[in-house]
Amino acid sequence: MAFSDKMNDFLSKGLAGSRDLLAKAGAQAQTWSEMGVLKLEILQLKGQAEKVSAQLGNAVYASFVERSAAQISAEEPEFKALLRKLSDLASQIAELEERYRRLGGSASDLDGTESGS
Repeated sequence: MAFSDKMNDFLSKGLAGSRDLLAKAGAQAQTWSEMGVLKLEILQLKGQAEKVSAQLGNAVYASFVERSAAQISAEEPEFKALLRKLSDLASQIAELEERYRRLGGSASDLDGTESGS
């Protein structure tokens, strides 16, 4: 094989390797991007859940203290709606967290704890 043939072969293999490496890097970047979007969505849903939880707490407080209720029920329309909303948010969060973990994320990434520190 002539020197020029060897160089062409070497360059072809180098380009193929570079393309493969770039494809893998692009796929990983896409995965990280998806994980970032999921993490942001999860944090937003958790924020919404905290607000709904606070609304539920206020409603319970109002029933007991302001309206002097002796007891309350989860079936009362005000409570039922808030509990349903919390349940829906919890389901959405669980689904997104599962997708996040399937992409390679860990639970500690989502709850703010540091692993390995």
